Amino acid sequence: MKKSNIYLSCALALSGFAFTGCLDLDQEPKSSIVTEDQKQEVIKGDPSMAAASVATIPSMVTAYVHNWSVHIDYGYPSIMISTDTRGMDMPSNLGNYQQYQPALEMSDFNGRYYLNLEFWYTFYNLIRSANAVLANVQPTEPLTKYFCGQALAFRSWAYLNLGQMYQFTYVNNPQALTVPIITEDNMTTAASEGCPRATAEQLYKRIIDDLTSAIQYLHDADAEGYNRDSQTEPAIVKTFVNEAVCYGIRARANLFKQAYAEAAADAAEAIRLAEKEGAAPYSRESLAAPQFYNIADKSWIWGMYSDPSSSQFRGVVNFASFMTGWTVNGYAAAGFYRRVNKALYDKIPATDVRKNWWINGSGQVPSSLPSQYTSYISSAEANGMAPFEPYSQLKFGAVDGDPATNSGAIDMPLMRIEELKLIEAEALGLSPAGVSAGVSKLVDFVKGYRNPEYTCNANSAEAFKNEVWLQRRVELWGEGFSYYDMMRFQKPLDRRGGGYASAIVFNIEPTNTVLLYDIPQAEVQRNPQIGTNTNGSVIPSPVDDSGLPSWAN
Repeated sequence: MKKSNIYLSCALALSGFAFTGCLDLDQEPKSSIVTEDQKQEVIKGDPSMAAASVATIPSMVTAYVHNWSVHIDYGYPSIMISTDTRGMDMPSNLGNYQQYQPALEMSDFNGRYYLNLEFWYTFYNLIRSANAVLANVQPTEPLTKYFCGQALAFRSWAYLNLGQMYQFTYVNNPQALTVPIITEDNMTTAASEGCPRATAEQLYKRIIDDLTSAIQYLHDADAEGYNRDSQTEPAIVKTFVNEAVCYGIRARANLFKQAYAEAAADAAEAIRLAEKEGAAPYSRESLAAPQFYNIADKSWIWGMYSDPSSSQFRGVVNFASFMTGWTVNGYAAAGFYRRVNKALYDKIPATDVRKNWWINGSGQVPSSLPSQYTSYISSAEANGMAPFEPYSQLKFGAVDGDPATNSGAIDMPLMRIEELKLIEAEALGLSPAGVSAGVSKLVDFVKGYRNPEYTCNANSAEAFKNEVWLQRRVELWGEGFSYYDMMRFQKPLDRRGGGYASAIVFNIEPTNTVLLYDIPQAEVQRNPQIGTNTNGSVIPSPVDDSGLPSWAN
């Protein structure tokens, strides 16, 4: 019987990273295989034996997943760039060294393409790692409740991402097929017999139910002193989840479901818990310099840590190489800078501090940019780099705020308190509380932290949605949300006036299946219950670049 590729992929040792999620439990000395009953007996006697397995889970977010030299293979940070590039808010140049060219061309939906495979394997490897913990740990005491809460939360986050990539938004059709749901209960039969694709309704129920359990487990564990602060060294503590993160992920899921009252309540609780621990948005003053490189920042509730001593961050296969331009040997500095959509940039008022996150249309850097950055940018060409282009990003800073370090070890956010405030505002405004309640929350955030002259005159649900969408596109640029937001708001992918090369100026209706990814062909071959993997999509044709999208007027 063929085995599901979801599981075969997890057994690989790839690019120097071995999948070790449960090796401490799976093997005895001399490599004898330990049975499930034996593992449960070990954990029953000493629950801390599961700690190494749990500690592995966050590392799966940034793990290599292919047994080949593909420079976009660095896990979720690569997915963030890929999905943002596939949308309409992150133009970049075409050329031989443009590793994300298929995303720009929208040819990456194919079930054989490596960007698609990166998504599938990154998330299912993470799911497999979480399932390995849940199969062998019973939430019967504070420590094991903490372990199970971590596993359930990471698994739910993985499924929430997969649900957005392989099917349209939930409300479009709750019965539409998404991806297979593999848990600790069916992972053995799924590996031997395959597993069918779940409906959107089934997938979201699993996500929300698991997050509800995770919240309870983490709450109970915390009451006994077991939490991510007590179990983890300070440098990487935010790579694990806590109750605030779980409420935040559930707020996202409810937002995608358009369960607005529930989303607003979850976001509010996540904010309350995060603020109790000292979380606060970036101030306008702090954003005078590039930020978003340090997981310790108060804004970050959950993130990915980059170890400066790791060889991964001294090379070109990392987020900084493609995004920042602060590493001389990186892809951005070779002429593939990540830029902002010109029409979106033009929508940002001059009084909004976020206007400083990009070089302007004349190639001038913001006057507030610290001298170490302006010197670096002005000397780029002399140092063998491509000159920085108009609209190039300045949001993501260099390690320790010093571009001369030439290190790619910048941390990356998975959840910031600013996102939660935007979720709360949107969900309130579209819930029975009404538009005025949402406007009030939105003004509180934007006026208080980004633009002191901000006003919002939206007086209808549609106008309010458009304003929230605009604020999310600006605030969360480069953090992997823009494509999902475009899909859930059911907006056309309209690149006109955005600064794209003529060959990739598209205007695609929100119902076009080219916006979805096909199930990887390798998975279909090994999972007989998948059925057809293709949506029948075709690569889009470019349109004339004259005019502007409706949102830009």
